[in-house]
Amino acid sequence: MKTVWMFPGPSGHVAGALGQLVDPESDQLSILKTIDTVADEYRWGPVSPLLLGPADETTEQHDGHLWLGFFATSLVLSELLIDAGVAGDVLIGHSGGEVSALVVAGCMTVEDAARVLCERTLAVEGNGLPESGMLAVAAPARRLAMMCDVVDDSSLAVSVDNSPDQVVVTGLVSGLERLETVAAALEIKTHRLRFAAAYHNPVLGGAARRLAARVGDVPVRSPQRRVYSPQLGRTLATADDARELLAGTLVLPVRFRETLRTLYDDGARVFVECGARQVLSELVPHNLPAAASAVPLLIGRAQAHAVPRLLKSLAAEHPASWQTASLLVVPAALDNPQLSLDDLKPNAPDPVAVPGPAEASDDLPAEPELRDQIRHAYADVLRFPVEMVEDDTELEGELGISSLQRTNVFVRLLDTYGLPTPAEEVQVFTYRTVADMAGLLRDLAARR
Repeated sequence: MKTVWMFPGPSGHVAGALGQLVDPESDQLSILKTIDTVADEYRWGPVSPLLLGPADETTEQHDGHLWLGFFATSLVLSELLIDAGVAGDVLIGHSGGEVSALVVAGCMTVEDAARVLCERTLAVEGNGLPESGMLAVAAPARRLAMMCDVVDDSSLAVSVDNSPDQVVVTGLVSGLERLETVAAALEIKTHRLRFAAAYHNPVLGGAARRLAARVGDVPVRSPQRRVYSPQLGRTLATADDARELLAGTLVLPVRFRETLRTLYDDGARVFVECGARQVLSELVPHNLPAAASAVPLLIGRAQAHAVPRLLKSLAAEHPASWQTASLLVVPAALDNPQLSLDDLKPNAPDPVAVPGPAEASDDLPAEPELRDQIRHAYADVLRFPVEMVEDDTELEGELGISSLQRTNVFVRLLDTYGLPTPAEEVQVFTYRTVADMAGLLRDLAARR
């Protein structure tokens, strides 16, 4: 039975979630300090205060922390897995999480990988394209590709395929708006993601070339542990494979659904998520038979105290067959990389699904009953006792709910009460508690 470590991309961190897990003078703290040093070079400010707390969802963040926060969280959790002696037979990353996987595999140093992520962000910010974005659609990738053909916009691409009903299309906003119209006519739910760029799309070819030029001298070596790339669709065996991944990280699609099935067929049964939410864990049961189990290592700040016990259990049931040093130690014999976009042939895209329209129905129940129903909805999707979800519980910070889970609950509530889909400027993720969500539902009910 093989164990897989999964590394999420952006949104795989929670403010303050590492505070109980990182000891002074530990390798984990050294990893955070290394990343802070790189962040300071780019004038982003240190990321460790955000992750170590005390902090909550209102803590001020630099935009760059979105990209370094998940990276730092994944590496700290990986270090804990290594220290505990937990098996990691295969490493896989999702989107930017592939860089985390390269570090854990020994391909790059923490410092160099942090710079790659910073340069990746700057390359996209300076792409000079018209306004673009990402749209999650609740439809299979094949059907979505046909819908894109109907829209007939060459900028659109199926960029992320997470599960049969969780796919992401990227492209220029003008094309995404037409796709939303087609989806609405077919009663297919959609949701605009909060990334103002068409990641994993050939339209970022210019940005990819700039990134390759900026990080072309970053040392890269062959993986010391097995890494499977959802973007390349194969195991990385050499330093050249790692370079190819870095060169194509902005334009290649994320085939995560296919990756999970491939690894399951190869004997993988335990999938451990090295992140602070359940971003990837929730995809396992959507794609694989019941014999596969997903283990979210850290589910928000409130569950951090349970991590040591979980590590001990994982080490007992799935002990590592190899020993390794800290992630801060990368063998010196690094190959010099020459990144190139030649030979890269971008394929399909990367999915994730979400919401859409609604109907009209009766008035909302009384406030206590409404909040109780909202609590049960969140508890159900998280598989937590309803007593853990109180009126003022931070849904992301304390319970670790992912943006996808939050959106799915919101859509379910809209359908239950027959409420209209809110205007695009209403950001659901800013409603952080049950009480906040009850207020939003009442506002929507008053407008219908």
